[in-house]
Amino acid sequence: MNTEKKIIFLIIIIITIIFSITYLFLYHTPSARNAKQNVANSLKIEVGMSKHEVIQIMGKPYNKRISFFNFVDTMYFYQPPFAAASGIYIQFDFDTNKVNRIILNE
Repeated sequence: MNTEKKIIFLIIIIITIIFSITYLFLYHTPSARNAKQNVANSLKIEVGMSKHEVIQIMGKPYNKRISFFNFVDTMYFYQPPFAAASGIYIQFDFDTNKVNRIILNE
């Protein structure tokens, strides 16, 4: 085998290793599995559910948005899968604390 073929073979091996590690990191880490689970769980959420019911299904939110008017958490955010255009948002009514809108990742 000449030197040029060895270099090409080595480059192919390095590229394969890089893609394999990237694939494993993006799709098989705990955060990636958690994001996939968030999507599956979000399909179980329905308008009219209480915050307690949402937390039982989805778990603790990654982040909460607090309303300026009454200082109550009115929107929960859950991590989306890699390359999703947006996250998973669950919005609650000010007065009833029930789900009034579900914004799924796109």
